[in-house]
Amino acid sequence: MINRFLHSARVVRVCESILNAVFPRRCVGCGLSRGNGGGYLCGLCRDDIFVIGDPLCNTCGIPADIDYDYPVEGFECGLCRRGGYRFDRARSLGLYDSVLKDLIHFYKYRNQPGAIEEIEPFLRQFFDPRRMEYEGVAVVSVPLHVKKLKARGFDQAFVLAHAIADILEAPLLVRPLKRIRETHPQARKNREERLKNVKGAFEVVHPEAVFKKNILLVDDVFTTGSTVNEVTRVLKKAKVGRVEVFTLARA
Repeated sequence: MINRFLHSARVVRVCESILNAVFPRRCVGCGLSRGNGGGYLCGLCRDDIFVIGDPLCNTCGIPADIDYDYPVEGFECGLCRRGGYRFDRARSLGLYDSVLKDLIHFYKYRNQPGAIEEIEPFLRQFFDPRRMEYEGVAVVSVPLHVKKLKARGFDQAFVLAHAIADILEAPLLVRPLKRIRETHPQARKNREERLKNVKGAFEVVHPEAVFKKNILLVDDVFTTGSTVNEVTRVLKKAKVGRVEVFTLARA
């Protein structure tokens, strides 16, 4: 099934290239015409993506609030100091607003897997200087429920994980876990509601595939961290090593 979805994504890219030659693509961010060919963003919108950098929390990766003193090495935010997360570390490419938010919505909700081509350069920019930090990881995506997968037509987190595994030259584990319970959308839920919504929603179905491995867990957006936290819980129950989290955006 995974091969079929990857093949479908490639077919979509070819069809988009043909259509774009006839009907000039418009920028996902500002809506202005991109002319014949080109990516999904114009140069100005591409430059407008806010890439997260220091200072940030060493554990969850949230940008440090301006009220904090400049963080020393190992700085943690208040939630992480209280032991709020099960994963070992989380990082995100950029903030979930403006252009990056528009691009993710276009990629995720408008069935546009070809937009990963616009995202890949940012992934390389993030991971290339950090290769040593992620050495030895196996890449795993947060799975969609089968109903949502059929409705959406592709798994956006898996396509993202596939690109990251290629960049890091790391093994991509194909569905060692699954979403066993359909959950309601997390949007507009508070932290407590999000935690309850995803509780018990995941299960490791191939524990031998993750046993004692260090995992790079990939998803699209980190809001409260409830989803990746729950996936980490079941992964650590299956005796994995470290769990590193990477999301495209941090809300």
